[in-house]
Amino acid sequence: MQLFQDTYDIVHFAVAGQDEELTLTPGSHNISVKWNNTTLSGNCVTNYSIQWGHNVSESKNSIIVSCEEDSYVIEDLDACVEYEVSVEALNEENENTGVVTGKTRTQTVGNYHAQIILLYL
Repeated sequence: MQLFQDTYDIVHFAVAGQDEELTLTPGSHNISVKWNNTTLSGNCVTNYSIQWGHNVSESKNSIIVSCEEDSYVIEDLDACVEYEVSVEALNEENENTGVVTGKTRTQTVGNYHAQIILLYL
């Protein structure tokens, strides 16, 4: 029996007449990131820069993936923490041709009922 429901945060932006979506699906220690592959501002997208961080540690991380990719799983995250995630489209000169940003909170670890009981001990 599952005691919590999956949470999906969908951020939708319109950029220069084109639509771009960013979907964030949190787990307890990861966030699945999915975006639409598009050509922005007349420039050919060659790579995507994915950046993430949270305000508690003030640490930022990033990775660059190929333009053939449309998703990435960010691993080794803290549970129950809000993260800001952005995907930046880069052209041949590694110039920014568009960014979408969203926030989501990673899920709690383990059984939700057990965590509530531990809070009262």
